[in-house]
Amino acid sequence: MTMETQSTLVAEVAATGAPTPGAKVAFAGALLGHGAVLVWNDIAHEGREQFYEWHDKEHMPERLSLPGFRRGRRFAKPRHSPEWLTMYEADDLSVVTSPEYLARLNAPTPGTVSTLRYFQNTSRAVCRVVHSIGSSTGGNVLAMCLDVPGDRSDAMCRYLCGEAFPRVIALTGVVACHLLAADQSASSVNTAESSTRKFDVPAWVLLCEATNTAAADKARGLLEGPPLPSLGVVMRNDAAVYALEICRLSLPVNGL
Repeated sequence: MTMETQSTLVAEVAATGAPTPGAKVAFAGALLGHGAVLVWNDIAHEGREQFYEWHDKEHMPERLSLPGFRRGRRFAKPRHSPEWLTMYEADDLSVVTSPEYLARLNAPTPGTVSTLRYFQNTSRAVCRVVHSIGSSTGGNVLAMCLDVPGDRSDAMCRYLCGEAFPRVIALTGVVACHLLAADQSASSVNTAESSTRKFDVPAWVLLCEATNTAAADKARGLLEGPPLPSLGVVMRNDAAVYALEICRLSLPVNGL
């Protein structure tokens, strides 16, 4: 992607809060698509075992059987709230707003209905990938939710993509950085599944993948420096470094 193309995309994000449908962002391979669904949650103590059984053996396989879903990863940080972060990567935003996906959300399984009653402190964002650098995934991910006034989005994107991310990924142990913009309308669609719990929708999500927690902590220290607040960016206070618990790829199509 040329610098001119990247600047056009950043300007587009600033104007609309996200790239237009169909906009393609070139990246080096750490993410498996241009769309993503991110879910943060806690689980009531009495539902923890059921959550793991359901999420590992039913929910992730079910989601990754849908057309266009490429990979699901769940991360955890014990004694932090929210404790879990799940990320599904998809070809593009159309996959996570498709009739097939919405049909599944509107027909939750008995196991899903039973387990969702234990969910607490839930956030959910259906996102477009705005910018991504790095070609490897890490066993640890720094996740930060950001808010910024619409007229400062362009400046935030330019700083993160042009200055902060190159410095962060130069740190030993940091292998990828991603900036994602939530599609507010897609994130807030009312379905049978979403109606079982309340959740908020973060506007922007910043992820840094690292091979160890020390590297992720260094990335956090750099990113939480003065530049972002000076641009009007508000960082939610629930940022954390999560450790990978499970990674699952979609099933091969036609044996390929």
